[in-house]
Amino acid sequence: MSLSSEQYAVAMGDFRRGISLGQVGPALQQFLGRLDAGKAGIQQWIQSAEDLLRSGHAVPAGLLLEAGLNRWATATTLRYLYGVALRLSGHMREAEQMFREVIAAEPSHADAPLALAFMLREQGRLKAACESVLALWKRHPRTRMGDARTLHFLQECQRHAEAEEISQSVLDANPRDAELLAMTGEISLALGRFGSARRRLRLAVELDPRMAAAWLRLAYTHKFTRADDPDLQLLQEAQQRGDLGESAYLCAAFGLGKALDDLGERRQSTQVLRKANAQCRALFPWDARGWQRFVEMQLRTRVPLPVPVDERLVPVFIVGLPRSGTTLVASQLARHPEVCNRSELNWISALAAKLGPAPSAGALTTASHVYRAQLRQDDAPVRCYIDKNPLNFRHLGLIAAMFPNARIIHCRRDVRDTALSLWGQHFAHDDMNWAYDFADIASYARGYQTLMEHWRKVLPLRVLELDYESLVSNTAANMTRLYTFLGLPAPPAAAPAGDKPARSADAPRDAIATASVWQARQAVYASSVARWRGYAEFVPEIEQVFGGA
Repeated sequence: MSLSSEQYAVAMGDFRRGISLGQVGPALQQFLGRLDAGKAGIQQWIQSAEDLLRSGHAVPAGLLLEAGLNRWATATTLRYLYGVALRLSGHMREAEQMFREVIAAEPSHADAPLALAFMLREQGRLKAACESVLALWKRHPRTRMGDARTLHFLQECQRHAEAEEISQSVLDANPRDAELLAMTGEISLALGRFGSARRRLRLAVELDPRMAAAWLRLAYTHKFTRADDPDLQLLQEAQQRGDLGESAYLCAAFGLGKALDDLGERRQSTQVLRKANAQCRALFPWDARGWQRFVEMQLRTRVPLPVPVDERLVPVFIVGLPRSGTTLVASQLARHPEVCNRSELNWISALAAKLGPAPSAGALTTASHVYRAQLRQDDAPVRCYIDKNPLNFRHLGLIAAMFPNARIIHCRRDVRDTALSLWGQHFAHDDMNWAYDFADIASYARGYQTLMEHWRKVLPLRVLELDYESLVSNTAANMTRLYTFLGLPAPPAAAPAGDKPARSADAPRDAIATASVWQARQAVYASSVARWRGYAEFVPEIEQVFGGA
């Protein structure tokens, strides 16, 4: 007979009080004695461990589970919970072993593969994490929730190729699920499979017009060349609908603005984008004073002393204002066999927020290991790893301390072209709330220029300044500059243009998940240089705010 609920509550309360007083050992022995006296069964041990884990007491939970496993050595639930306790206590290797033992003993266990996957992802072992999730997906009976969870996990890990491999199977089981259609359409789009992406995204918005991002992604699937394009008609009709909701309406509006721009209908494009940007600015206000305070703080903050260098890996940060050519540079460099493009990571800003303005040497070292693991992951190794988050320019001081051997590629572009391109995009991210008004764009750009000038003066980092206009007009010469700057030999001349020499069979296919997904997969072109002039008549703010730039 197990403890009554009243007896259990008293025993657990005493155990927690002992923990809070730092008397874990005696409190544990007393609690174990009560479980024994009450002849508690395995379910009460499980409940006890779960209660402790939920309240953040991972170490006492682990000790309790060790005692439980002495009685029920093969109980997979106890072993799974012990793995959780080990993970939360920082014993990652032991936790991984425990999760794998649970999976081997009970292949149908649903929680252990997920716990293992999330732990591996935190460690930067994304390939192994995705293998765990895919194995779970293949072993278990198919459910809509499991399909969506698996696709979402693979997408978050930037394993778009693996996600695409199971996408059709997912859609075969859920052929009219708008959310899954939108998700698989976005995956196809990132891989440059534009026809598949277009079909899936169009059906998604037809089935459920509230699929906000799908409207925008649909406009990215191709360059509009005909006035009778059915997707153009769909985007135009969306502006007259009353059932989209605010988010979907705005995404469709920015998509329509892009389509009209493709067709050269600048006046109409401007009218649509002007209204959409005004609505976004009202919905997502930007704190200009807060940005100025941030810039001033960075100017005053002393750059920490650098941590020791690991020369085996060269982090490459491509920075600048968004829409200044960062995706183009990253995609061109990623064709080199010794370069891996990790796209836009959010780790630097997250680490900066956690470390604060004066991090200790130990904290910096730990942070550099965490970030390096996210760069390196568990693919075949290369020399250079790209993080093309353009807003990393805000934290170059931290980057210099964490990675003294980092290379910085600073992308510059005529600010009038940059501003117009920004104004034509819907970013849906608080870091980009300044992009919906030309005066705000100018204010943000001034802060960016101030910071870059400051970093040039105070940091020992190696920085290459790269002008977009020069890159598109003389691509070969600038790529040679980039290879030399990164200490790389020229790629094999025999490789066909646009093809990337294989690193290994395990290397993930390159995916592009930014607004430049279509442009970056075309041959390099210079038609976007001085693009703002074609809009000067319709958007006079460009010259009013930026003048002759």
